[in-house]
Amino acid sequence: MVHRNILAIVLFAGFASILGVLPATAQNKDLHHLYDLTGESVGLVGYDPVAYFPDGGGHPQKGLFKLSFEFDGVTYRFATQENLDRFKAAPSKYLPQYGGWCSFGAAVNGRFDVDPESFVIRDGKLYLFHRDPGFSGREEWLKDPEAMLQKSEANWPSLSK
Repeated sequence: MVHRNILAIVLFAGFASILGVLPATAQNKDLHHLYDLTGESVGLVGYDPVAYFPDGGGHPQKGLFKLSFEFDGVTYRFATQENLDRFKAAPSKYLPQYGGWCSFGAAVNGRFDVDPESFVIRDGKLYLFHRDPGFSGREEWLKDPEAMLQKSEANWPSLSK
């Protein structure tokens, strides 16, 4: 009897995942592949994407749990209601490039986690970078940003698959 119940559960889970009834681990894996996420689905390590831009304050700020908004499967947090409203009105304006992965990493065909306080706004777009005591992706990227952008743009389609 126990074996029959286990078999029924396994069969149900298998069919349900095929039909999309249950949350698919593959979908979460795809999100973590495409976006640099904290936990299940928090983007920008909980920082407010609008805060980086002049209309949102111009410097990184931690977002508040109570001001969260999900976009494209990613939960973003906001420091103010005004920033949340700005994001809702034009999310693509504030989304980080390369899914929030390190822009230097994309240029060298890799995905590196970022330090949300290491960033550049260029041509109205947010670029984030990996930083640790021995390395700054931002400093490397700024040595030749045009070349880095070309490489990142060329690499990102394959990195995002």
